[in-house]
Amino acid sequence: MSLTRIPVTLISGFLGAGKTTLVNQLLAQRSFETIGVIVNEFGEVGIDGQLILADDNPVIEINNGCVCCTVRKDLALAVHDMLQRSPRTIDRLIIETSGLADPAPVLQTFLADPEMLQRVALESVITVVDAGHVHWHIHDEIVREQIAFADVVVLNKTALVDAAGLQRVGHEIQRLNPAAVVLHSNHSQLAASALLGTQRFALSNVLAIEPDLLDGGEHEHAHDLSIQSLCLVAEGSLDPQRFNRWINQLVQAQGAQLLRIKGVLSLHGEAREFFFHGVHMLLDSQPGRRWPADRPRQSTLVFIGRNLDAAALRQGFLACLFSLPVPTLAHH
Repeated sequence: MSLTRIPVTLISGFLGAGKTTLVNQLLAQRSFETIGVIVNEFGEVGIDGQLILADDNPVIEINNGCVCCTVRKDLALAVHDMLQRSPRTIDRLIIETSGLADPAPVLQTFLADPEMLQRVALESVITVVDAGHVHWHIHDEIVREQIAFADVVVLNKTALVDAAGLQRVGHEIQRLNPAAVVLHSNHSQLAASALLGTQRFALSNVLAIEPDLLDGGEHEHAHDLSIQSLCLVAEGSLDPQRFNRWINQLVQAQGAQLLRIKGVLSLHGEAREFFFHGVHMLLDSQPGRRWPADRPRQSTLVFIGRNLDAAALRQGFLACLFSLPVPTLAHH
């Protein structure tokens, strides 16, 4: 067995902070490496695997829960599977956790598994923070833990905040984690060299926060049970105008409780798939690849929020499907 262990970067951050965008930025800049990506998201059905622009890099998606809870063993299995099945030698691993994941038990997966310790080495923990919305969530215990465990904090979407707001956020991050390197960005655009290739993770720092991390026991952690996930699928293509009208009206009325919206959309008249993102009342849509010829046209939309009305959301989404006008019979 090689004495060189594969470096692992753990990327955490609350819902909609920009984690997947950061992963894509890193993959694009490190095309000379084979990077294994393991992505986990909250809810039983996920689309983050589709949003990772991995090209030939291997991707494993864990959808059946949060990696910090019931599927921690699944994370270990995914890492072993990634290392065994990849046709090429993997140069590094990137783990993108759910926006609701506590980093402590995820770190425990890598630090308490003897076989894992022989094969991989934690290089750094990166936490992405949404500068425009963090004030809504900074008192959430998960958000505070994500910041506290970080080696690097990427303060993202800084263009949404004025200088005074950035200073307040910076002070709060420093109070929670004075040792973290803080980098500012928009659209998660940072040089990969600033994040990868430098050994920043130190077990002593983690044990100062979580002294029992390596005792092998289960980490105490409870999710906010009011947060739900809903995945909607519409077969066929959406009417772009109808969808835009519906989604804008929806966030105007319910933006505060819609923590995160993300989707892969098929729009009528468009040859490409569209990646849709929403955080509270901010919406964004970006064109992606040409729609694969061997994949049926359909649109998938995931909502994460509080007090979701599943029936109303499903009805509204399906009402956005493009439909041809019904022909009328001529009367003679």
